[in-house]
Amino acid sequence: MRITEVTPILLRGDERYGARDDREEATDQGDWLLLVRVATDEGIEGWADIETLGPVAARVLSGHGMGALGFRTIGEQLVGRDPLDIRGIWDELYIATAYYGRRGVTMHCVSAVDNCLWSIRAQAEGVPLSGLLGVRRRDRLPAYASTLFRATPDANASAAARYAGLGFRGVKFGWGGFGVDHGRDRENLAAIRAALGPGRTLMVDPGWYVEDAGRPRTRTAAQTRAMLATLREADPYWVEDFAHPECPEAYAEAKREFPWLRAAAGEQQATLWDFRRLVQEGRVDVLQPDLSRCGGLTVATALAPEAAAAGREIVTHSWLTDLLHAYSLHYLSTLPEAHWVEFNVAQSTLSRGVAAAPLRLCADGTIPVPDTPGLGVTLDMDFITAHRSPVP
Repeated sequence: MRITEVTPILLRGDERYGARDDREEATDQGDWLLLVRVATDEGIEGWADIETLGPVAARVLSGHGMGALGFRTIGEQLVGRDPLDIRGIWDELYIATAYYGRRGVTMHCVSAVDNCLWSIRAQAEGVPLSGLLGVRRRDRLPAYASTLFRATPDANASAAARYAGLGFRGVKFGWGGFGVDHGRDRENLAAIRAALGPGRTLMVDPGWYVEDAGRPRTRTAAQTRAMLATLREADPYWVEDFAHPECPEAYAEAKREFPWLRAAAGEQQATLWDFRRLVQEGRVDVLQPDLSRCGGLTVATALAPEAAAAGREIVTHSWLTDLLHAYSLHYLSTLPEAHWVEFNVAQSTLSRGVAAAPLRLCADGTIPVPDTPGLGVTLDMDFITAHRSPVP
């Protein structure tokens, strides 16, 4: 079998990211969505999504590179290769893009291609993807609803009550300017806690930067300390991604001052080397590889035994389409321990419309792991065609 084509498929929408109190739900990146298709000469295809800067990534995948090794595009390097040589291809792509890549958009593209190759191999062997990743230890995973903070306590309480009513066992509220006005933060957290009721878990993702008068800035050390002191009152299961991604030691420093803190991070990290820093320097409790950014399943499967040996929990970051949800479910189903899967309830028209048969929450608050050969997600090709946009 040989790879014949690597195709970026850019979808265009008209929805704006954010949470607005006049709407029932928040919205993820509804203006652009990038899918990747890897085709083979035997008719088997792999599909993946990427949460990245889509128009730039499309050129990394299928544009024109340079002759020297280290400056080539991914498509140029992949066509003609054996798609079953997954780990060999990962190493090759890392070298082929080394001078302009190694992290960021380029590694996001490598991640998507890597996921596609795992799907192709599973289809070729006629097994569910989880069957390639290890021993499948569970057929469903508890899900937490992942959404954005609203502006007012009433709006946050309404959202929390809605997710509890749908059956989610946990809810994560994130970003939305959290961690600047601590009085408002306290009111919002109290409203969410009351609406969730007993027996449901709260996670908080304040993010590592905020927008101030339309301009991004990082929090000061004093603001971070005040934010964590406020969060202590809500007793969250974890506090996520509140330190600069290049400063993992900040998590360890925060944990020394706030011993109750369970820190979670990883959605903006890539490669096994970055995650080792989170463990060794950051003492992070929960590792959150995003399979569309971290280097794909090849990196995630290498991370699993190291995380287990260090006593760290893994909960993938999956705030995108059902493609990423499904990749995460397969991966998490093989881990020795897996307590949660993140489920994006803020899907835009674009991210919601990709799957022909969307993944659904069961009455017990879990989501089943697909059990058909390959990834187990059927794409809505009519929707994709209708929203496809030329690469600018």
